[in-house]
Amino acid sequence: MRSVVGTAMEDDFDDTPPPAKRKARTARAKGAKGARPKRGREKPFVARWADSFRSTMRRLMFWGAVLLFFFAVVAVMGLFSGGHVQAAMRSTVASFDAMMVDNGLTVQSVTLEGRNETTPGEIGRMLGIKRGTPMLYVDVDEARARLEALPWVKSAQVRRVWPDRISIYIVERKPVALWQNEGDVVVVDIDGHPIPGEDVARFSALPLLVGKGAETAAASLMALIATQPNLKSRVKAAVRVGERRWNLRLDNGVEVRLPEEGAEAALGELVRLDREQEILARDIKAIDLRFPDRFIVKLPPGSPLVAPAPRPNGGRET
Repeated sequence: MRSVVGTAMEDDFDDTPPPAKRKARTARAKGAKGARPKRGREKPFVARWADSFRSTMRRLMFWGAVLLFFFAVVAVMGLFSGGHVQAAMRSTVASFDAMMVDNGLTVQSVTLEGRNETTPGEIGRMLGIKRGTPMLYVDVDEARARLEALPWVKSAQVRRVWPDRISIYIVERKPVALWQNEGDVVVVDIDGHPIPGEDVARFSALPLLVGKGAETAAASLMALIATQPNLKSRVKAAVRVGERRWNLRLDNGVEVRLPEEGAEAALGELVRLDREQEILARDIKAIDLRFPDRFIVKLPPGSPLVAPAPRPNGGRET
């Protein structure tokens, strides 16, 4: 016979959930039924008619704009093909030109400064500016480029001076030497720029530069010999050796071989020797200054002082 107390205790530990209450299920069912959407009301006839009218008007406006653009393109093409636009533009330009003429805004004079070697005729041909040309039609940049294409012109400035004048200022190249290149001799400026078409006989007093790269090193050579004014006037030619150093030829035929480094100090030493011992007035052929601790004098053939040493075969100038 089971105990009543024991049975009650077993029921307390039963894991089976109690049955759901019918009232709760009924409430959920009612809630789900109440969530159904209600059927909306239809728009009135007047509202539907207004929407349709607006849609139709938008389509009409779109196609009307397309047709208007098409007819505008056709009209513009017709004006151009018939020459009406060109005629109107020519008429406008002619009216503008007449206005500038009436107000005195045309070229009446051209002033020129800085010219020495370049002739006025060359400048006039390159400019192409005629008297009476409207001032606004003068292309100053193009005129400057044309002038700088002339052989003697290094740089140019072209300005409009209102109301009726064009001002031109040019800087010409300064010839500093003659450059002998593959048998041809041309005049060069301090930058080594050749000045073609010139008679070199006019510039025979200038020193002659010989050798590859001699023209581009003209500025450094001029600066070098300028350090010794007493020697500068005696330099008649300069030979560029190996594109790194110079051999100078003086007016008495003496050759001065300068070093690659310290050429200015070597020239100063040569001037000192000539001042103290008159070495350049003696019967010598060349003097070599390439060594910092001594100089070597080369005597002409047949000198009674010393017989010339034979030059080894295959030797070259250094």
